[in-house]
Amino acid sequence: MTLPEPSRDASDIIPFPQDDEVPFGFDEIFFSRTDSRGVIGAGNSVFQRVSGYEAEQLIGAPHRIVRHPLMPRAAFHLLWDRLKAGRPTGVYVCNRSTDGRAYWVFAVVVPIRDGFLSVRIKPGSPTFARVRDIYADLLAAEAQGAAPVAGAEDLLGRLRRDGFPSYDSFQAQALAAEIGNRADAVGLPAPALAAALTAARSADRIEIELAGMRHLFRKSIMITTNLRIVASRLGGDGRALSAIADNYALLSNEMTRWIDKRAGGSNGSIAGSAAENLFLQAAKLLLEEMSANFTQDAEAGVGDPEAERVRLAEAAAHYGARAEDCKRRARSDAADLETHLAQMRHHVGALDSIRMLSRIESAVLRKTDGALDEIVGQLDAFQDEIGERLHRTDAHGRGVRAAAA
Repeated sequence: MTLPEPSRDASDIIPFPQDDEVPFGFDEIFFSRTDSRGVIGAGNSVFQRVSGYEAEQLIGAPHRIVRHPLMPRAAFHLLWDRLKAGRPTGVYVCNRSTDGRAYWVFAVVVPIRDGFLSVRIKPGSPTFARVRDIYADLLAAEAQGAAPVAGAEDLLGRLRRDGFPSYDSFQAQALAAEIGNRADAVGLPAPALAAALTAARSADRIEIELAGMRHLFRKSIMITTNLRIVASRLGGDGRALSAIADNYALLSNEMTRWIDKRAGGSNGSIAGSAAENLFLQAAKLLLEEMSANFTQDAEAGVGDPEAERVRLAEAAAHYGARAEDCKRRARSDAADLETHLAQMRHHVGALDSIRMLSRIESAVLRKTDGALDEIVGQLDAFQDEIGERLHRTDAHGRGVRAAAA
């Protein structure tokens, strides 16, 4: 039986329900499997009980039948973009049961050979509270006509302002937070995610520092442009200054290109590797738990319990192996970063020498009515901040290596 997607218009935009929600425990875990189009092929009894649907209503139905009308479309746009690219994804979702009540989950969705597996737990961390606020804003914007793609970009921008350089970073740390909160709520030992979480956070700081250095180096190009202007006003006396400006700009551009190759906060960067390692380690824990519990489910739900258990175990093994690959890559990338930071410190030392030549020329050429002195002061400030950022980046790189050991 296929049920229609809930309708929504501007009159539906009210605050997310909090008091009248479907009760379920932190110790429970949802499971469902869909094909590549999102059509349900299997589920467990928790999914049935909380959603209110019978097995025959779920089988063959699109997973969106449980979507709450107050869930921003932007979140699903982001989810499906990632899944279509083969990227395991975690997302906070507000669903709706057949009686109209809401229930919140943190959903982990992973691609498998013939579709997707999803395991979901009850959220309750401070991150969850923050996301509810963001979703409310996205809903308001959609009610005013904002497109899902624009909302997805807005969501990513808000997460960046909250300190997450990418969605990979956010979903990894959010899942770790929810698994930790769940363990506390049911009195279980803390999951073994501390090292991976430390590595992910240190890698995020690297991305932030590299972004700051990129901005500074681009700003330094403007400083050297002003230096050339002063040099041109001095005629023949400014030839040395012009050469100094050219050398400074050349080194600054070289370091900007180096940063651009290594920054980004997504797959292919240190932060991307560390975040993927954390997320997949955490996802593996949930997949393994669901696999172990599936055949013990008295009302196993939609599908063949043993076949679903095997799928879950295979997915846990596959994504666990990928997590190990990501951890090794993060460790290798951090070692590579250390080597390149040493080279950058050498370049910064060369910039310092060039800056000192500018200071000497400034002392000799006093007819610049202070313009050259001001430029040299800007170079001083630039050098100081670059030095501080290099020091912090180096420390964070060592943190990634130690945590990923």
